[in-house]
Formats: sequence, structure tokens, C-alpha cells
Amino acid sequence: MRKFNIYFDIETIPTQSKQLKTHIQNNLTPPSNYKKQEAIDAWIEEHKDIVYRKTALNGGFGQIVCIGYAINDENVRVIYFDDWVSSEKQILQSFFNDLIERYRPSSDITPHFIGHNIENFDLRFIYQRAIVLDVIPPAFLPLNNKSYNNMYIFDSMTEWAGKRNYASLNEVCLALGIEPKSDDVDGSKVWDLVREGKIKQVADYCAADVEKVRLIHKRMTFQNAS
Repeated sequence: MRKFNIYFDIETIPTQSKQLKTHIQNNLTPPSNYKKQEAIDAWIEEHKDIVYRKTALNGGFGQIVCIGYAINDENVRVIYFDDWVSSEKQILQSFFNDLIERYRPSSDITPHFIGHNIENFDLRFIYQRAIVLDVIPPAFLPLNNKSYNNMYIFDSMTEWAGKRNYASLNEVCLALGIEPKSDDVDGSKVWDLVREGKIKQVADYCAADVEKVRLIHKRMTFQNAS
């Protein structure tokens, strides 16, 4: 069966809602062994930024700042806007609309979503943000999967490490002799770069990850084997 391969990756940042940020930080609870108020206050102050940054991993609170994707062997496209504060809904709509326009359902072509840790993170995050922002996704987008289905999803992390194990994209790249990610950017640096006005650098990083995922997928499916 022929495939409509969609290689993709997203980059996310913490919540931009002041109300949510305040609520999360005001409800920090230190470990039970902290008894002295001075120690409790110090722990809370230390963890305020940590807990805030972690909202970038939560689709209910965080925000998508770019989506990189490529169809089959086409060039990678990255959807992002310099005005990242208010562009998330437009990013999702653009991504969904392009997929709907490009994919024509038929009996011999299956949409295949390909990425690294997409089952547990990227697809889930997109699904949650679509709900929050009231953006209708394509009917063929495999959102809220109850079980892994490799007819529609190829998750390179699951394929490489197994269902319950973890392997970074860099780890898989190194194992396969593919150039690893640059040290200049990683997921933990995305928010700082965005705040510094370097959204283009984040978009380039996202595009590079899509290219790496495509190379990994071809290796894992023996497309270039001799």
C-alpha cells in the first residue's frame, strides 16, 4: 500500500497566560521534610521558574511556536510567525489546511505520520491545543490514540527503544551514523531563544529535526539498503 508520509516536529514554549502562571507558581508545595518557613520560601522561589518552564510540555497550558513538516521527499516547510505571542491558532490552522489540501483519501494511500516521540508528545500536544483553541483537525490526523497503530504512526523512538523505553533523537542519530543535533539549540533552550527574538533560529532547529527524522525513518525501513 502506498503511503502519504508526513514527517513532522513541533517546538513549544511555556504558557503565556499570566493567570495560569500565577496559579501554578502560587500552588507550589515543597517536600514534606521542609519545616522551617525560611527553607520553604527558598524552595518555592527556586522552583517557580522550573515549574513554569515545565508547562511547555503540557498541551493544556503550553503553546506551539512552530510546526515543521515535509510530505514524502519534498522540502521541509516550517510554519511560524515573528509575532509568536498570538500566532498559535494560525499555525495550527495553516498546518491542518495544508494537510487537508494535499491529502486525497483513497483506498490505496494511507496517511503516515512520522516523528520522534510523536505518540506521547507531539500528537498529544497538537490534539490538546486544537481543543483549547477550537481548531478542527483533519479527520485523518491520528489524535488521542488509545493504542499504538503503525499503520498511521511511525514513532522512531518507539520503533528503536520499545514501547516503554526512552531514546533521544540524538542517541538514535549517533547509533545510525547520522549527524546529531547542534549543541547551539535543544528543547530546553527554545523558550529563551524565543524571548530573545530568535524565533527563526528555533524554526531552523525544528526543520533540521524533521530532516533527521526522515533519514532515520528511511534507515529503519531499509529504504536505502543494498
